[in-house]
Amino acid sequence: MITTRPFGKTNKGEEVTLYTVDNGLARISVMDFGANLVSFEVKDRKGDYVDIVLGYDDARGYDNDRGTYFGATVGRFANRIEGAVFTLNGKEYHLPVNNAGLHCLHGGEDGFSFRMYDIKTGDDSISATIHSPDGEEGFPGNMDFTVKYTLKGTAVEIEYFAVSDADTLASFTNHSYFNLNGATSGSTMLNHTLQIDADGYSEVDSNALPTGFVCPVDNTVFDFREPALLKNRLGRGDPLLLPTGDGIDNNMILWTCQRELTHAATLYNPDNGIEVECLTDLPGVQIYTGTFLDTKGKKGTPYGKFAAICMETQGFPNAPRFRYFPSAVLKAGEKFYSKTVYKTAVK
Repeated sequence: MITTRPFGKTNKGEEVTLYTVDNGLARISVMDFGANLVSFEVKDRKGDYVDIVLGYDDARGYDNDRGTYFGATVGRFANRIEGAVFTLNGKEYHLPVNNAGLHCLHGGEDGFSFRMYDIKTGDDSISATIHSPDGEEGFPGNMDFTVKYTLKGTAVEIEYFAVSDADTLASFTNHSYFNLNGATSGSTMLNHTLQIDADGYSEVDSNALPTGFVCPVDNTVFDFREPALLKNRLGRGDPLLLPTGDGIDNNMILWTCQRELTHAATLYNPDNGIEVECLTDLPGVQIYTGTFLDTKGKKGTPYGKFAAICMETQGFPNAPRFRYFPSAVLKAGEKFYSKTVYKTAVK
């Protein structure tokens, strides 16, 4: 069943609608501003619904906060591009500088995260579509883009579709922040365990920009091949984490992911039994542990350091800079497709 309700207005005065899919097992809500996943409600061991993603109570909160990207659909290029410039087919393209005064982050100042989308609904799905004109945020090509959310049982499937009339960059992600204690619990996610199917990670500088070095996780704080309790890894002064505020903001490399839907990571809360398994066909998953969160979200709940964790499936950040990274180029007329699944269970 799909229901709708008003969700406030943007700063431009645009009326925003919230769409909710409820199948009796779980509920998801998506708004047409930014195509954000506003809520993801699943049942805990007691059978009570828990909203496991952070966010705000209306559209204005999302519009006012242009740095956090709660639940946002990110494009044309997820994550960072060094120097806010890239070269394609011998031509240099300049993008907005919106990260550390140096780089382009998440597609620019507006990107896909702050656009009004056209919505179509199915029995259990919400599809959000935009047209991105040639030159928008500096990217070449007229692009038609759709993100589709489908609730299947207790899993949300996120599919991305894109096509451009000129060669361009295409790398999309969903930027949900997970706290399995609940979005209004006021607690951190340090009681969660995390497991990641990654043998390597991207080294970053002090601005979380990949340097180009791919490092093995062996004997490092990034080795999550076996489940690890997050409070035993974060905020403990590990030298590898200090550049990103004593937390993680790194691309974890899923070498085994060869354009087929594959397990990437599992987040688990032993206190209430909620588990989220992340599956993707993309080569990387950006783990961000909310190191710099400092806001008040749903029901005025304070969101501070380590209030949640992101598992952003994506192409490699800063891919245009390094030829040996998986290419983010989408050829003219070529159809882009990718799928990520956040599958929940209670254990």
